Amino acid sequence: MARTSSDKIPLPLIRNMDTIATMVEEGQVFGVSNVTIGTGITPVTGGYVATTPSFTFRNLGNKVMVPLFAKFYQTGTVADVRIAVHVSTLETGQFTSGTALTAYNRNQWSSNAATVSPFHTSTLPAFTTGNQRLRYTASIFQTVTAANADIDLFPEPGFTMVRPSGQLDIWTIGSTSAPTWFFSMEWAELDV
Repeated sequence: MARTSSDKIPLPLIRNMDTIATMVEEGQVFGVSNVTIGTGITPVTGGYVATTPSFTFRNLGNKVMVPLFAKFYQTGTVADVRIAVHVSTLETGQFTSGTALTAYNRNQWSSNAATVSPFHTSTLPAFTTGNQRLRYTASIFQTVTAANADIDLFPEPGFTMVRPSGQLDIWTIGSTSAPTWFFSMEWAELDV
């Protein structure tokens, strides 16, 4: 990732990337999953629309957000043979609305609260030119009879960082209909 003169390298990330458990113990790792156990979330229908990501993470604090894991699998009948995944960041967050998800600290004894606000079925305004950066994209092919595997939406822990006031958006797009997801996503929040 290109750096600007105002960027700082978060030293805890460099020190602890091989030991995510250490960051959990320190209360720096947060997660989000389905609102109701056994109930999936159905985001975007049909094709890609730039202003309607499936999930949005707004970094409202003064820490760097580092995406770690995103596991998804479909509930019920599989939506499509092919699902496209796009993950992008915005240097300056843009957000109109969305359904809030409750972020939880992976260390249940930590008093640290998340400074990143997660949403599903989001709506964004038109992007400011040059603000959005595509960080990862993939296509998933599967059988159409049943959801038969989980899907990793992030290529690896720490594949990108989201600066304070920035945003991370995820699109999961069926070629003809929307998938319904069970999901678990985690991220670290590190001092800069």
